[in-house]
Amino acid sequence: MGIVSPYFIIYNPFSPDDESTRLKEAPMILNADEKVLALFKDSDALLQGHFKLTSGKHSEWYFEKIRLIEKPAALERIIGLLVEKIRAEKKDFEYVVSPAYGAIAIGFLAALKLGKKFAFTQRLDEKMSFRSGFTGLDDSRAIIVEDILTTGGSINEVVECLKLRGVEVAGIYVLVDRTAGEVLIEGRPVGSLLALKVEAFEPEACPFCKKGILLTKPGASDKKF
Repeated sequence: MGIVSPYFIIYNPFSPDDESTRLKEAPMILNADEKVLALFKDSDALLQGHFKLTSGKHSEWYFEKIRLIEKPAALERIIGLLVEKIRAEKKDFEYVVSPAYGAIAIGFLAALKLGKKFAFTQRLDEKMSFRSGFTGLDDSRAIIVEDILTTGGSINEVVECLKLRGVEVAGIYVLVDRTAGEVLIEGRPVGSLLALKVEAFEPEACPFCKKGILLTKPGASDKKF
């Protein structure tokens, strides 16, 4: 069945129950692999409250990837599912690239399972860039692996970094797409394990701010607001 909230409904499309009426009225529908969601829930990585996202927007729901990284066995199972998806698409690439910090473990494990090289970007003086030392990256082909997609801002920054190195982006993948496919990166869809629509609010329109609910800013990406 699923988790129901005014701003979040997780829906199993293969449920034997007739959900058609409720789905027409639902403000958010998740159409995704229930195994992935179960791994997030079992790792206490799906949090409910009042959160400030990396994008600056506010949300009732937050996927805390650090809880997954704390539990390597759970992370390994999730990345195994992501790697299956990537392999099925038969893309040609040499590198897996991820932005620091939370996605480094995710991208590294994906590269290990795929038998590819790995590189990461990080923000220096608020600008995304590569550290020195990645000597084989120039003029190669790469996929980008990120944890959560909300606005696509961080992924677009990684794409720009790759362009500066002459790297062709063969594909973009995330564990969770909070936009249910609405956000495209340079006109292309983003592959995900969990595609859902979770409402995110500008601070001035946030209903949780209006109710005086304490705001939490989880995680860190060195991005200043």
